[in-house]
Amino acid sequence: MQDRPDAHELLEALEDYLRGELLDAVPAEHRFGVRVAANVCAILARETAALAPDRARQSALAAEIRGGEWDERLLELAAQLREEVGARLAISHPGWDAVADDGR
Repeated sequence: MQDRPDAHELLEALEDYLRGELLDAVPAEHRFGVRVAANVCAILARETAALAPDRARQSALAAEIRGGEWDERLLELAAQLREEVGARLAISHPGWDAVADDGR
């Protein structure tokens, strides 16, 4: 599980690679497929950019934690963080909850 590079940044980098480096290097009969893949990356990058408010909320929460605003509500904070980490793990490691449930 990682925060950086995020999905948006990875998709942008892949699109840049596909268009900037790979497109001219592949045989002509494969260039359409490379363009389609680059377009898919661009579309997904735009869609993931919509997640920016979530990243801003996470940054704000981190600042609150550092500032001691959650010191008196640690159980509430733990529950919130457990939920967020679980959501991230579901993306980066599908099936993680099944592994955790069987004791491994």
